[in-house]
Amino acid sequence: MPALPADIAAASREALAESWESAPIKARYPGARDEGSPPAEGFFDDPEDAQACADQRGALLGVERRRFAVPVQAQLWIDPTTGLPTYRLIDADQRVDTPCIPARIELDLENDETILELFG
Repeated sequence: MPALPADIAAASREALAESWESAPIKARYPGARDEGSPPAEGFFDDPEDAQACADQRGALLGVERRRFAVPVQAQLWIDPTTGLPTYRLIDADQRVDTPCIPARIELDLENDETILELFG
């Protein structure tokens, strides 16, 4: 199948790289390498669309998150039809007061306990 003129024009355009930075993250981790991973590829007609995508990706990936293993005191049942379940984790020792999502549920039938791995 021969290439159409519009396809040739789209393939021969110069590449444009858009970026996203977070000043708080750079201040907290001054020794972190910025050039550690290759840029994520995306194909956009307008530079504004590419920047909007980079900003959305940065907002998702640029938030510092931690994992916690929490023993559940009561019986737990997650209903997947209600949407993404979130739990508010409050722990003074860990200095945490944040909403979290469950990443894993571990059932220990021998000890009759449930461990909930939270990510938030």
